Amino acid sequence: MGFSLFPKNVKFFEYFLRQQKIVARSADVLLALCSGEGTVLDHCERLHALEAEGNQLVREISRLLAETFITPIDREDVYRIANGYEEILNQVHSIGVRLGLYRLGENNITARELASDFRLMIASCGLLLDGISADTYSEAPTNDIIRLKTASANMLLVAMGELHERASDGKTLAAAQILDRCETLLVATERFAYTLEAISIKNA
Repeated sequence: MGFSLFPKNVKFFEYFLRQQKIVARSADVLLALCSGEGTVLDHCERLHALEAEGNQLVREISRLLAETFITPIDREDVYRIANGYEEILNQVHSIGVRLGLYRLGENNITARELASDFRLMIASCGLLLDGISADTYSEAPTNDIIRLKTASANMLLVAMGELHERASDGKTLAAAQILDRCETLLVATERFAYTLEAISIKNA
């Protein structure tokens, strides 16, 4: 389908809200997996399904953007939001796969705490998205994310130090890899929050 010069009634924020809900559900699944609730296989299958759903949604947003002349926010910002959610979802899936493979979920207290912080950070991202949709800006959600990221970084530092002091067996190396992936996820979430904040400030 070709590019249209006429505006279409494409509600991009409805798509962003769907992305937000998918990532929030993935945060719930990750926390359940790290807490040892339910079965590992069920959680991993759910994360796989959520990632597939999220990836399909990004492709749909890209297609609609290519067909739409007038957008509610800058075109590059639509891409940045859509791709930011996708990156986070892919990182969650990556952690879930490794937790399932190494069977470290219920024994990894640090991963559980980091998953809990991640869930709170994603909720704050949702508040930032709401602000963009309403053309308003509040620094409170970003401040909450910075606080959570700082606390998580301190927790990671202690946990990685403890792992370094242990003998380097398979479980230790696997746990270190999980924590490394958790750090990557939290960094990506903080970076996405800064993206949302910049867009919110620009459009307020």
